[in-house]
Amino acid sequence: MKKVFIGYGGFCREIIADMGYKLKCFVDDKFHVEGETYRLSEFDPSKYEALIVVGDPKLRKSIADNLPKETKFWNYISKHAVIMDNFKSIGVGNIICAGTIITTNVSIGNHVQLNLSTTVGHDTVISDYVTTAPDVSISGNVDIGDCVYFGTKSSVREKVTICSNTIFGLNSGIVSNITEVGTYVGTPCRKIK
Repeated sequence: MKKVFIGYGGFCREIIADMGYKLKCFVDDKFHVEGETYRLSEFDPSKYEALIVVGDPKLRKSIADNLPKETKFWNYISKHAVIMDNFKSIGVGNIICAGTIITTNVSIGNHVQLNLSTTVGHDTVISDYVTTAPDVSISGNVDIGDCVYFGTKSSVREKVTICSNTIFGLNSGIVSNITEVGTYVGTPCRKIK
């Protein structure tokens, strides 16, 4: 099976630059650009193994949910990332970018994107469809729900639990458990909507 990308925005182009070569890129038919991309309606799961390279966690989940059930996914781990120990577990469809450091006993779900220079501390659990922007720091023993987005330079204190479907603005400092869905900003972060 050939490896392909679903998506062709800025994040995808960053991954292509890190890899050093371009894979076939499938996009929604309405965004198809002749000669650069392929129509998503032409995606054949019997020929291709996919990686969804779309930064928005909810959009990434929607794309995954709408692909054929038999679609297989692959993981991309940059050769410029540092994985200090084996993962406790890692799912499929994950992207670990250059400069990222993952320590020990970390669990990563499916379709997670850890952007440039993210750090993940020991014994952390990252659920499905989590996205970090560049320079996010996650301390040890953190439990992160599904579809959480961390803005650039957000920091998470150790032993914090974060509920699903939460957004953190850039430079957010998460110092206590987040149990209510919403958008949070500041240090310590506070809910704004």
